[in-house]
Amino acid sequence: MKLSNILRNHQGLTLIEVLVSVTILSTVLLVFLNFFFQAGTYTNMNQKKTVAVNVARNALMYMESRSFLETKREFSDVNEGRKPPEQHPLKLKICDAGYETFPPDEAVPADCKDISINETPYEVEITSEEVPPEEQEKLDYYIPVIAEVRWMTNDKEFSTTVDGTVKSEDIR
Repeated sequence: MKLSNILRNHQGLTLIEVLVSVTILSTVLLVFLNFFFQAGTYTNMNQKKTVAVNVARNALMYMESRSFLETKREFSDVNEGRKPPEQHPLKLKICDAGYETFPPDEAVPADCKDISINETPYEVEITSEEVPPEEQEKLDYYIPVIAEVRWMTNDKEFSTTVDGTVKSEDIR
């Protein structure tokens, strides 16, 4: 068929042709919309994880700003081998006076809450890594710590950890 004959044809499109083309177009658009929805969800989760990493880094900075001897005393049971590190986490809460740590067996006052950013509460626990016996003398100068941050999104729990060290004032 010649091009001129096709252009002169005034019959138009049938209803079935229009419905098939709309169905194909709708399918393609739904695939693209699903892609954008998943990208938005992924971006939101990455944003919350970035906030959690920053909360953990802030917790480590707080631990380092405190007295080394006080921190060493809080983790002394762990470092002397009386308790495994994972059984002696310190809960970090934000209170009226700022950050405060609480041992696992101590009740948290009512004015102390989890760290909340963008209406998402982040629960912070700080533990000390177990140090091998041959490296026990290093504990006079530093304490290896891990800050673990947990949060809930859409009824699922997520967590992230940041490792660090609390150094003695003698070597700062």
